[in-house]
Order: sequence, then C-alpha cells, then structure tokens
Amino acid sequence: MSGELPLGSHLGELRLSSSLGVSRPTVREALRRLESSGLAVSDGRSLRVAGMDRDELRSALLMRASLEGLHAELAAGRVAQGEVAPAELRRLSGLAVLAERATEAGDHEAAVWHNREFHQAIDTLARSPVSARAVDRLWDRILVATHRSLAAPGRRAIVNREHRELLAALEAGQGREAAAIAVKHVRATLDAGVPPE
Repeated sequence: MSGELPLGSHLGELRLSSSLGVSRPTVREALRRLESSGLAVSDGRSLRVAGMDRDELRSALLMRASLEGLHAELAAGRVAQGEVAPAELRRLSGLAVLAERATEAGDHEAAVWHNREFHQAIDTLARSPVSARAVDRLWDRILVATHRSLAAPGRRAIVNREHRELLAALEAGQGREAAAIAVKHVRATLDAGVPPE
C-alpha cells in the first residue's frame, strides 16, 4: 500500500520471508490475504502486486463516496442525538489537524495516513461496522490514487477545506449536509483526473 513494491512486482514467498525475517508459512498466509483483498493477483504461476485499471478505480471511488456519505450522515445523526462524546469529536478534530499539517508540509505519506485515519474515525462514529469494513478494504486498494490526488495542483488546500467543512457539519449534527460534503470530497478525486495505478 505504501508503493514500496511497484505494481506488477513478483511476490516471491522465499524472497519475502528472507527479507522480512519471518517464516514461509507466515508469508504464504499473508499472500493469501493480500490476494483475497485484491492487493495481489495471480499471473498463473505466482502472485504480483495488483493495480487498478481506470474503471476499477472509478468504481472504487464511487463506492467509497457513497459509503462515506452514509457514514457522515449516520455520525452526524448520532451527534444530534447526543450519542457522541465530546472527546470523540475532539479526537476527530485532532485527526483533521494532523492531516492538514502533513498536507501543507507536502508530506504525502503522512497526509494520506492521517487522511485515512480521519475518515476511519467518522466510519467508527457512524456505528455501521459492515459498511465500515467495506470502506476499509476500498482504502487499501486506492491508497496510491489518494497519494496522487494530494499531489495534484491546488488539491491540498481543497482537501483541507473540505475536511473542515465536514467536521463542522458533523459537530453541528447536520446529517444531510455532512453526507453531501463527504460525497463531494471523495468524488473530487475523480474530478482531479487521477490516473489508474
């Protein structure tokens, strides 16, 4: 997910177990999990680092937009009902600040991870575990695209503004507004013309 292994790279069990200092059965199980999550793909003889073509990336981002819109609406509804502790909202605000600082500093690696943490915190506040797991799997597949999105000219400032708007709608318990902002935020990655991996 970090991009350390280029797309299409051979995922050799022996080489990986040696370089990671773990047993081959451990690597074998990890490779099975990577394949089942779509992060590795078989070429008929071995596994390779998977990529996403343009249609797959578009589909993943549209699905993420829909689910994160739902989560924002559910989380805001819980805030409106007084079901979210102030400490949880402070934590969410802190994650937004970390993402913004990393983005402004041009530290794409940290920005992407803090961005994901911010969105995962909203997923948690929504209390919809099945859809939260689905979004988490999508994140694994689209992290490289998120990197590229933050690198697009002017996108960093927009991402930070959208996070602040989303946070304000959540804190105010405005479900529809929060959902609309969340959907627009994710769809903007598509509008930025992010190429496939």
